[in-house]
Amino acid sequence: MNNCKICALLPNADLEKMLVEQTTRYIAERYDFSRTTVSRHNNKCAKNESSKQFDKDDMREIIWNGDLGELRTGALDEPLADVSPDSILKLFGYDLSETEMVGLLRERHSEYYSRDLDRKIWKHSYAFSVQKKKQGVETIDPIQLIKELGIKSKTRNTKDLTGVESTFVLDWADWQVGKKEGGGTKEFLERFDSAMQATTERITELRKTGRKLNELVIIGGGDMIEGCVIYPQQSFGIDMSRRDQIKTTVATILNGLYILAPLFEKVRVVVAPGNHGEHRINGYKTELGDNDDLLVFEIAELGLKNDPNFDHVSFQIADREMSIITDIKGWTYGITHGDVYGKGSGNGIRNKVFNWYKTMAANRHAVGNSDVLVTHHFHHDALEDWGATLWVQNPTMDGGSNYFVEATGHKPKHGMNSWVVTTSNRFQDKQVLR
Repeated sequence: MNNCKICALLPNADLEKMLVEQTTRYIAERYDFSRTTVSRHNNKCAKNESSKQFDKDDMREIIWNGDLGELRTGALDEPLADVSPDSILKLFGYDLSETEMVGLLRERHSEYYSRDLDRKIWKHSYAFSVQKKKQGVETIDPIQLIKELGIKSKTRNTKDLTGVESTFVLDWADWQVGKKEGGGTKEFLERFDSAMQATTERITELRKTGRKLNELVIIGGGDMIEGCVIYPQQSFGIDMSRRDQIKTTVATILNGLYILAPLFEKVRVVVAPGNHGEHRINGYKTELGDNDDLLVFEIAELGLKNDPNFDHVSFQIADREMSIITDIKGWTYGITHGDVYGKGSGNGIRNKVFNWYKTMAANRHAVGNSDVLVTHHFHHDALEDWGATLWVQNPTMDGGSNYFVEATGHKPKHGMNSWVVTTSNRFQDKQVLR
């Protein structure tokens, strides 16, 4: 006679499913068993071999949050490693004209002993991010966007520049194009348009004060796109696919260059990677250089190569480096996103930056020789003089984060940082443009 308390409750679909998918502690607390009772059942009764081959309706489950959802497969006898996303959706009875796969959130593969078969068997379960296809909603077409903005290639108009030779620096970072929060992509584009207008007005204003501004340096500081797989729930907070994020970001970069490049004798774009641009598989980074924050600028560079009106524009894009250095009017500028030192809690942001930087200096890393260290990632504006090095922390252009506000009480203003560099002054005329 079997005196197992768990066997006495079987058959029970919910309990059978828990025995496959949940921990011993969870089952014990849910049914008021001791963990020993659950372990004894798993080890001796071996009822968990069944996972009971739930019928398709039992396994099929999408938990929706608006247009985004999570498809949980339940326990499967065969893995889905070689099954296409469309086939998975069909397998669970979903209409491909209404639902599409975004990506894999998690997977689990466990081995169990089957008493009936007298051998060990494997069970496989998955969770996928899915979304409802938008019906009758026009997606952003970046090529059409450029046409609507009336962007045309223009020749340089710098004949009348006078005054002290100087470089105008403009920081482009933390755009996180595709992030739904704070008005989404639509409001980001409106913020960018406003910032570009403020930028041209600022250039005119500075030239009237005696700044020649013969050179423009644009810093690409990372997190240009929002990405899709940085953390499991991220797919619930985006308004575009990764592909559309990339296309829209490239269009916006080209938009900015079409506006600003004709105003300068020389333009340089210096780019470091961020964490949101990282290409990941099952949550794990592939390699340092596989990064969409670099890709969007590389595509923009290719788009300008055959236009003679942009022969004065050059790009310096990191490869596998987390930081990049460049010379501006004889000053060494070190540029990094900030995720390289941003892990962990405590110590404050300033101390994290400083401790990382002094370590790089002690080990004679190139970025450790910076006259100016330019950082991002933490979405706020800060400036601190360390003597030989000046630390410049830049604000964001995204729509903000309610979670950050609730966790810290801080609500930094968005904006695009700008300043001027001369041979005698490494940093002056700072202004955040909005």
